[in-house]
Amino acid sequence: MQKIYVQHKLLKLFLLSPILLFAFSAFATHNRAGEIHVSQVGALTVHIQIITYARNSSFPVDRDSLDVVWGDGTTERISRNNGPIVNGQHKGEVLTNANDTRYNTYEANHTYPGRSTYRISMTDPNRNGGIINVNYPNSDVIPFHLETTFTFLNANFSGYNTTPYLLQPPIDKGCVGKVFVHNPNAFDPDGDSIAYRLITPLQDVNTPVPLYLFPDQVSAGPNNKISLDERTGTFIWNAPQKQGEYNIAFYIISYRGGVAIDTTIRDMQILIDVCDDHPPKVTSGDMFCVIAGQTLKFNVTATDPDAGQKIRLTATGAPLIDSISPATFPGSNGVYVFPPFTSTFTWNTVCDEIRSQPYSVVFKAVDNYIGDTSGLADLKSVQIKVVGPPPENVQAVGGAGFVTVSWKKPYVCENVHNRYFYGFSVWRRENSNPFPLDTCQPGLDGKGYTRIAFDTIFPSATGRYSYIDNNVERGKTYCYRILAYFAKRTPAGNPFNLVESLPSQEACVQLSRSLPLITNASVLQTDAMNGSILVKWTKPLAKDLDTVMNPGPYKYQVFRATGITKQNLTLIPGATFTAASFSTANDTMFVDTGLNTMQNPYSYKIAFYVRGDTLLGFTEVASSVFLKIASTDRINNLSWNFDVPWSNVSYVIYRKNNSTGSFDSIGVSTTPMYSDTGLVNKTLYCYYVQTIGSYDINGVASPLINLSQQVCATPIDTVPPCPPTLRVSNICNTTSGGVPPDQFQNNLSWTPDFSRNCKSSEIGSYKIYYAQTTKDSLTLIQTNKGGLKDSFYVHHPPIGIAGCYAVTSVDTVGNESRKSNIVCVDNCPIYTLPNTFTPNGDGQNDVFHPYPYRFIDKVDFKVFNRWGELVFQTNNPDLKWDGKNTQGKDLAVGTYYYTCVVYEIRVTGVVQNPGILSGYIELLR
Repeated sequence: MQKIYVQHKLLKLFLLSPILLFAFSAFATHNRAGEIHVSQVGALTVHIQIITYARNSSFPVDRDSLDVVWGDGTTERISRNNGPIVNGQHKGEVLTNANDTRYNTYEANHTYPGRSTYRISMTDPNRNGGIINVNYPNSDVIPFHLETTFTFLNANFSGYNTTPYLLQPPIDKGCVGKVFVHNPNAFDPDGDSIAYRLITPLQDVNTPVPLYLFPDQVSAGPNNKISLDERTGTFIWNAPQKQGEYNIAFYIISYRGGVAIDTTIRDMQILIDVCDDHPPKVTSGDMFCVIAGQTLKFNVTATDPDAGQKIRLTATGAPLIDSISPATFPGSNGVYVFPPFTSTFTWNTVCDEIRSQPYSVVFKAVDNYIGDTSGLADLKSVQIKVVGPPPENVQAVGGAGFVTVSWKKPYVCENVHNRYFYGFSVWRRENSNPFPLDTCQPGLDGKGYTRIAFDTIFPSATGRYSYIDNNVERGKTYCYRILAYFAKRTPAGNPFNLVESLPSQEACVQLSRSLPLITNASVLQTDAMNGSILVKWTKPLAKDLDTVMNPGPYKYQVFRATGITKQNLTLIPGATFTAASFSTANDTMFVDTGLNTMQNPYSYKIAFYVRGDTLLGFTEVASSVFLKIASTDRINNLSWNFDVPWSNVSYVIYRKNNSTGSFDSIGVSTTPMYSDTGLVNKTLYCYYVQTIGSYDINGVASPLINLSQQVCATPIDTVPPCPPTLRVSNICNTTSGGVPPDQFQNNLSWTPDFSRNCKSSEIGSYKIYYAQTTKDSLTLIQTNKGGLKDSFYVHHPPIGIAGCYAVTSVDTVGNESRKSNIVCVDNCPIYTLPNTFTPNGDGQNDVFHPYPYRFIDKVDFKVFNRWGELVFQTNNPDLKWDGKNTQGKDLAVGTYYYTCVVYEIRVTGVVQNPGILSGYIELLR
């Protein structure tokens, strides 16, 4: 469609007077790059800064003011506010050693009517001419558009909001065949996380520039590739193959709490030249982690492969402009020096700088290939994570049914500025996990600890922070760690963007055994009415019970509830056992009978009495093991549930041997699930599971063995086949001209998946699905038989060939696969207009109409006389202009100009062709 753009430009030249053309040229711009930064300064007020980078040599066509569209229905013109003042106006800042670049800023405040997400944008009428990958060769008629979306959050709960600052200027250039690197170096002062994308540059809101090619699509090949690290923002082009000017656009997304809240677009140009030069090389580590309060030091070295060249080494990044304790990096002190050159980055970190997201520092080396003003550059992005120190001197002291955990006060980062320190959390696990401290891994995820308390203030009457854990079981070993938290605060004092510190060292304690420990709830008999379960327990330790203070007689009572539960357990009649002395209190076994173990698990606890009728306490609740089976094709999937106070570490699965009648071990699992495979469908299989566990307490029997009930199941085929691979072909890409729409068809063919376990030999049929547009749902249009000769279908869509297809495989049992890959095909619209017609009534060429054309929904066709007056218009794609004006009168012989906006029938719906047909028509009679 490139011809359309050329025609449109010619029409402009016909219709615009020389004066208008001069004015149009005078306002042409030479923007190299830009972005919009937004910061919230009030409940509904923002401060914006539009930043542009322009060619300094294009000073006569510079912008002293810009129009900002606020996104709430209002527009405002704002003036440039940086650089020297000439004739009462700021002229921007000429950047030294920056490839002929001037830096401009335009700033303003704006108050919005309410909380929402707003798109703040600026559109400059023209880009540079000759940009290779933007509407080439007519990029000068394409606007330069910047936008940032900004979200007003609920300030009381989520705080104020600021979009990221882009700290690395986009002022570097590259050479054909040499690697080009850029990194916007985005920094979000709110601590929000950031992701990077590459997008097509925009010419207006939701309007991509036309005929855009990503840089590696120009002279594409194996030596021309672009990549973007979506985490760090480093863009690498390895390597440009064609000289010229290119545009790329970064789309930078800010996330708070995992939700995208803001987006920023940096639109920038890259000038690629033919030059006998190689970029320098910057080397350093990729990632450093430092505990707040410590000093981070590392070296950065710059080299250059070209003998005799000098390099200049600099750095940008948030640590270097930190307001409390800025980092230092002298680099080459702004001058060019002979390589190799090494400089030291130093940062005396403080608690205010703790963040969940790493800081990015970009080190840049530039050579002096073109004197001391510019050259090729290399960038090295280094990530620095500042983590909170671990709380210190954690202690755990056991009591009668509780544990007191305490740690050092004050915490080293407790008095950080701006109330950044937020509080502590207490974490616990059974038994120890003495993992080594990793300064790059704050928090306790994946270490087996559970958070049991979180607060901003813990009691500290003893001069230490402390917490009492009452949810403990006697005899167990508990280990504790503490985390500190940091957070930004809302105006109401609520936290957001919480940051965890490094974990403290571990403190462990074993509780006394003054109560019994239940050890078994094992199914002895599976039956709907006469099932039975063995319940066992072990008596307390004499030293922990203190039999002098708690004399006999002693009594045990067994309580039960149906299901796996800790609620509503009741005393089992007859399940009471007494002993006159502690030495004879050994009745620690009970068989519970008359149960429906086929359908129900059961839960138990033991009550323990001293002095005959004084209840000292209960054991923890333990349930029986309940087995379930989900059957599928030649497989029985076993899973089992339980709730016990000990730790089960492995499970043995038993299956009944249909020949001998006995149960044989068929496998061992470390998780409560197991798949028994290779079975025969429609055959009955019976199972039970043996759990193996332990309290890990000295003096308590180990291992603890418990059995589930027996369960039987029959495998059946419920597994669908694998989806086939679909291909669709048509003549759209191989023909042009006057082929009528009704001769187009889509040829579908597909290949079954013959990989292992895909059941391709069992396919009974194929189902073909179709949707007319990408917005419609796929619906079934055809069912084919399942043979290989049936793996094709010819479809004539209602309009053209546009549509989306998918195919499924259906096995002989009726199981349907997932849909195949969805293939969407598009129409290939054509709309060609002649340049003359003869409406003289001779029956030959009396009507102006398109030929050939196809797949067009409507047009916006307008005809003008040479004075620019509209003489005819229609939306009918057939046009049928008979040479009369809008009043039905014959028009004079002569030349007329037309414009025609074409709306095409596409797979995405009816869409406007981005080009505008235009030209002249000779009306002859």
